[in-house]
Amino acid sequence: MKKAIGSFLLLCGTGILWLPPAIAEPQRSTRNLVENPGFEVLDSATGLPEGWRTITPRQEVAPAFVVDSSVSHSGRSSARSAAKGTAGTIGFWVTTVRGIQAGAEAGDFGMSELTVRETDFLSSRSYRIACFFKVREVESPARNIWIRVNWLNGKGQEVFTEFLSRFVREGEWYRAEQVLTAPRAARSLNLELVLQWTATGTVWWDDVSVEEVSTLASRQIKVGTVYDLPSEHSTPEKNRGFYAGKIAEAGKLGVDLLCLGEGITLVSTGKKYQDVAESVPGPTSHILGEAARKSKLYVVAGIYEREGPLIYNTALLIDREGNVAGKYRKTHLPETEVNGGLTPGSTYPVFRTDFGIVGIEICYDNFFPEVARSLALQGAEIILLPIWGDLRGQEYAWDIVARARAIDNAVYLVASIYSNRRSLIINPNGRILADTGGSHGLVTAEIDLNARTFERWLSVGSYGEWKNLFPKERRGETYKGLVKSPDE
Repeated sequence: MKKAIGSFLLLCGTGILWLPPAIAEPQRSTRNLVENPGFEVLDSATGLPEGWRTITPRQEVAPAFVVDSSVSHSGRSSARSAAKGTAGTIGFWVTTVRGIQAGAEAGDFGMSELTVRETDFLSSRSYRIACFFKVREVESPARNIWIRVNWLNGKGQEVFTEFLSRFVREGEWYRAEQVLTAPRAARSLNLELVLQWTATGTVWWDDVSVEEVSTLASRQIKVGTVYDLPSEHSTPEKNRGFYAGKIAEAGKLGVDLLCLGEGITLVSTGKKYQDVAESVPGPTSHILGEAARKSKLYVVAGIYEREGPLIYNTALLIDREGNVAGKYRKTHLPETEVNGGLTPGSTYPVFRTDFGIVGIEICYDNFFPEVARSLALQGAEIILLPIWGDLRGQEYAWDIVARARAIDNAVYLVASIYSNRRSLIINPNGRILADTGGSHGLVTAEIDLNARTFERWLSVGSYGEWKNLFPKERRGETYKGLVKSPDE
């Protein structure tokens, strides 16, 4: 992928969705598979909307379910769920949507593997699932309002569960909408519109739709990382030229995104932080930017940034045109840096590129799991890690911790390290795709940012996908102790 073709950004209740135009706008079908999508046709016997039913685990925590003719997004009515005073409220409207993969060859699910690859699990049929909802006295739509999709096989057995977790505010209503790809075994789905864990909240649902659309394309790029050091007694100027050469080498290999190390103007020079500190833009961003422009790739590289009297340990993101597209200032400083006069950063920005969203952490940041989680919750799909070293456990801990960060957050992690010569590229399942393995040089890996992995024994009874489940199921409101200072 060498050409930027524009982008689509959706701000949502749990993060950011970035999609290139071909993915963001699949061709829409004109046929809505949902029966009675506006809750307007009622069953004379039950009083419920035809095609819909209500479910609760226990009646004592059930909300009140009502078809409300006084509120609607369009049409004449909506489906209302209202808590009745218990904080344990949970209940949902559910409809079974048939006609999924109509005409596909029938067959049992029959898969017992713990982990299933996308190519073995997913079909070639995708569906845009959408609805509108309006809330009152709901503390957190992300926590109290869930939209759950249970894909069912031909026998009505659940084979995969996932959530619609992306929604935007449109006036008094929220619009939830995502394109989901059906599992091969799916012949129908249950769509559950959930109200939960609120004593006073009310939600109205309307305009529910499931429409077949074109399948999401892959987002394949090539990433690279380096283990290499300039010779001893080098200078910042020589180091810039040295690492510009690595960028040129990566360009010849077709790399889209290259990770260089921490403090590239300091390593091998014997100098102090203040001796090599520079402004941004500055000499390093200029020289690396020119190399990136010639090779048409993105580069992340660590420098020491001066802003007035302050010096930061900073990583630059340089784009394909050679411009500084973003920077991150290291937030967690070891005492050697504190005593060296560095100032910590205080934010965790993520950056949109022409292929997806990236985040950056630097060295000691990786010792603190909250950093990677903060980036992932903002939509980071790849985390770049320039790191001087991790010698814990006689270097035993290095790849274990790096792999854990990737697994926990369902992200790719690309790290460039000096200490043990093992710069790594790791996929969201924690597998090491490339490893410099103690040797000088540059390694690469082809990755697909739309690739998916499905596993049993997550939180759901069938197969689930961690990157879809954890943003919805984490309990951020219970983690307040994590942000307290030691003296509080």
